[in-house]
Order: sequence, then structure tokens, then C-alpha cells
Amino acid sequence: MIASLVKLDHAFFIAINQTLSSHWLDGLMHVLSSKWVMIPIYLIAIYEFVKIYKKKFWVPIILCVLAVGLSDSISSKICKPLFKRTRPAFCASINPRLPDGKPGSQYGFVSSHAANAFAVYPLFVVVIFGVNELKKRRKYIMVAFILATMIAYSRVYNGVHWPADVFGGAILGYSIFLLSSRIWENKLKGFALKN
Repeated sequence: MIASLVKLDHAFFIAINQTLSSHWLDGLMHVLSSKWVMIPIYLIAIYEFVKIYKKKFWVPIILCVLAVGLSDSISSKICKPLFKRTRPAFCASINPRLPDGKPGSQYGFVSSHAANAFAVYPLFVVVIFGVNELKKRRKYIMVAFILATMIAYSRVYNGVHWPADVFGGAILGYSIFLLSSRIWENKLKGFALKN
């Protein structure tokens, strides 16, 4: 069973990294994998926090920082050393395309990029739109998940993760998002809105 799953994972990797690759996509995938490209999203979120929560804008910022810190720590400090799953570039039977030229560190399960994106982008939406604007919130949460999925896809496309790595990262990040949004709705939102 495990051997079949690994074989399937390798087949998906080859399809994304090689069969479906294109030089015109390389630049976009490089941008999506860059940690700097999302800075405008963070700045927009902070601007919205200040506008909505005034002097208590720091409350949602701390929550979002903790969500990312938790997803990053669990993926990097716990999962990767625990599972020791070698990245594609270190697998002798695979010859991955590395459009970024970076193979990553030796171990890759779970993907920190995927975990962080799935933890924080939908959380931004919940904090900004709250419960009063459910239609807008649903629409923007879909956008947040599409962006997180594109980031996860870029990690496989760039040859630094197996599909299972990003899938595991997405599950971890989504779990942290659910926990964080519940804490926000039940505990922190009321405090942040009080003058």
C-alpha cells in the first residue's frame, strides 16, 4: 500500500514538474514560491487591521503571527526531522527540473510554504470581514485558498517538494487556520472591537 502511494506521488511529481512544465511558467512559479512576493498581501492586511480595529490592530496581527509561527515551527522543527522524507532533488531515481536552481534542504515533509499559506491567508479574510459580511467572506476565502493552492503547486513545479509534502502542509495549515479562526471568533474579536 505505502509503495503504491509513493509510486503515485512520484507520478504526480513528474507530471507537474516535467510533463506540464513550460519555460513561460517558470517565472510565475518562481514568483509564487518567493517569500517576498506576498509582502503586499501582508501590508494590505495590516492596513485593514488598523482601519477596522484602530488602536487594537495589534490583536489580529499577533494572532496571524502566532498562526504562521505555529505552522512554520511544526512543519520545520517537528515534521521534517521526524519523517525525514528526502526531497526530489536528493532522490537518485528522479531527475527533477529545478527552475529556481535551489533543491531545498534535505527533508521536505511537510511543506512549510503550503502550511503557512493555508494557515494565514484565509485567517486574514476571517479577521477583516468578520461574521457580518458572510457573502464577501466566502468569496475572499475562496480566493485565499486558490492563492495558497497556487503556492503549494509552485513548490512541486519548482522541484523542491513531492505532491504529498504540499498536501500534508495544506492539511497542517488548514487545521491551524480552523483553530485560529475559532479563537478569533470566540475570544479575540470582541476584545479587539471594544474601545
